[in-house]
Amino acid sequence: MELAPLPPAGLQPEPVAAVAAQQVWPVAFGSVTMAGRMRIMEDTVSLHPNLCNWAADGSPMHFFAVFDGHGGPQVSALCRERMHELVAEELEREGAAFLRRRQASSDAARSVAAFLGGPPGAEPWSEQAEEERAWRAALMRSFRRVDAMAPLACACGRVTRPACGCPLSVTGAAVRSNGIVGSTAVVAILLRGRLIVANCGDSRAVLCRGPEGTPPVPLSFDHKPNRPDEMARIQAAGGRVLFINGYRVRGIRAMSRAIGDRWLRPEVIAEPEITITGRTVEDQCLILASDGMRDVIDNDIACNVARQVLEDWNPPPADPAAAAAAAGGAPAAAGVVVGHQEEPRCLRAASLLGRLALGRGTEDNISVIVVDLKHRE
Repeated sequence: MELAPLPPAGLQPEPVAAVAAQQVWPVAFGSVTMAGRMRIMEDTVSLHPNLCNWAADGSPMHFFAVFDGHGGPQVSALCRERMHELVAEELEREGAAFLRRRQASSDAARSVAAFLGGPPGAEPWSEQAEEERAWRAALMRSFRRVDAMAPLACACGRVTRPACGCPLSVTGAAVRSNGIVGSTAVVAILLRGRLIVANCGDSRAVLCRGPEGTPPVPLSFDHKPNRPDEMARIQAAGGRVLFINGYRVRGIRAMSRAIGDRWLRPEVIAEPEITITGRTVEDQCLILASDGMRDVIDNDIACNVARQVLEDWNPPPADPAAAAAAAGGAPAAAGVVVGHQEEPRCLRAASLLGRLALGRGTEDNISVIVVDLKHRE
């Protein structure tokens, strides 16, 4: 069964907006994380359906993210523990500001109408543009706040001073003396008919849209030092990109943006690139993955594998933890927002992509999240 598309996030009459807020888009999800051939696990994932509600109309906001640590697990663990909390805080703040701006615009419009005209060149209120401005501002501040916490992060994900007393505090203390510990971050928020993706680094988000053979829709773009605009930014900051086993900032970091990495500033920055994409009834699934998968599996193959599993596999009742263990991964999470039922199809799709990456010889940790965007019986 397919659901009718939600109206776009534009200015709507009050009854229509209320219906849009109450309509349920099913969001099933599953994830898998694997150490692969690495001795240490530096990847983390974060799954928070119904994280919070958007202030404008009460629509639920679903949060999914992959964090790929480097130099140690401290910053990726911090992101796992805190990023969703900070995003929720900032969205609440921006939602309140959005409502104030909307009320002020409405009051101004009534005043203009009462006096038979307004000031020349007055801009009309655009609900969609103002919402997108608020979402972008919230995500930008969330990334900055996590980045500011990175120097004090323990490997358990807590931020402490003095050092954390947990069993991981020995490795957690390393981040205080090692300024090249960091993490990539790709965050996806699902809200009504929108997919909001914030990316910092070289993890990846891709939207599978349409039937088999339809090109995937990239929702993020890797921050690599040899990307022309990134190289120009690095050089303008006085840095250099060297080719040492690939293009690297100062010959060290293979990505040009990351959370943490304070010794590589100002060349390596924590500012995310944000894309906002409208959903359609043709959307199949969303895939978030670390470079352990995307280095060996391109977007087309990843979408074809996930699409086929979600469309063709008729799952028997299964234990997601057992399925993840059978796939060779760490305990994974699977669920569906409606009723919070487990969704083994998404788990199977994520596990299959992880196993395929292992079979293709990836040497990195592997983290994959598959979010099913269709209602499947």
